[in-house]
Amino acid sequence: MSERLSENLRFNFLGLSVDFTSSEAVLLETVGRAYADWRDETRGAARIEIQLTLGEVEAGAEDIQVKGSRLTLRGDDGAGEAEAATGKAWAVVAPRLLEDPAALAARVTDTLLLFLLSRSERTPLHAAGIMLGDTAVALAGPSGSGKSTLALAAMQRGLPILSDDTLYIQLRPSLKVWGFRRPLHVFPKDAPRFTQGTRLRGGKLKAVAPLPLEAFAPVAERAVVVLLERGEILALTRLDAEATAAGLSRLEPGFDLMPQESALAARVLAAGGGWRLTLSRDPGAAIDFLRERLAAEA
Repeated sequence: MSERLSENLRFNFLGLSVDFTSSEAVLLETVGRAYADWRDETRGAARIEIQLTLGEVEAGAEDIQVKGSRLTLRGDDGAGEAEAATGKAWAVVAPRLLEDPAALAARVTDTLLLFLLSRSERTPLHAAGIMLGDTAVALAGPSGSGKSTLALAAMQRGLPILSDDTLYIQLRPSLKVWGFRRPLHVFPKDAPRFTQGTRLRGGKLKAVAPLPLEAFAPVAERAVVVLLERGEILALTRLDAEATAAGLSRLEPGFDLMPQESALAARVLAAGGGWRLTLSRDPGAAIDFLRERLAAEA
């Protein structure tokens, strides 16, 4: 019996063409549903290629390892590898994920895809991103500093959202700040009524709030950096380029794998200086305050 020919679906993520290939039509159909908003009809060679097959996966806790230019993924839902030097990845996917496109992305393909995208001149920055006019406001701070709750408050006020946790910085041929649309994750006490359950994120239980397509901003060509700190009274303090870059350069686990690229992205974003926002207990008031102050400064 002859082998089935592989077919492919083309997408565009962060301005880069990506092909998913498989000989399993039903698997590609699930991929198409998982990434429907990024479908692309362009032709030619893709920057990234991810090959998928269906198969049984050895049981075990999820384990992700990065060694140099290679990522390996093992878990109950899938196993695979990605190689940044070639821009290629492969994965074996558990058949049960065919019924759950969101789980396929969250548990298998996003890991491979974002690893390859971040090694294709799209440097990840640990920050939420909201849009004020045509400018991306990068809200940066360590885990627990309030990035996600601020992004949620901004969305509830009608501001477009790039991300609640990670922005992707492109420096060539010109600056672009990219978002990758995924749900917002906030502590259950801060969650709105329209959440979609809970999940562990960074070892903490978070409520999942969907980011609708109409509320998503995929890219911005201008950015301002706002570093977050906790306090009792709202305040916004101007920072010079050195202090802004220093705040962006405190890399947490997961964001420390590309130190040179991260340092360069931080310096470029901080070149014009930035701001330090002291947060009160009301994230909505903080967003209103930030909008007013930055509008006045502009």
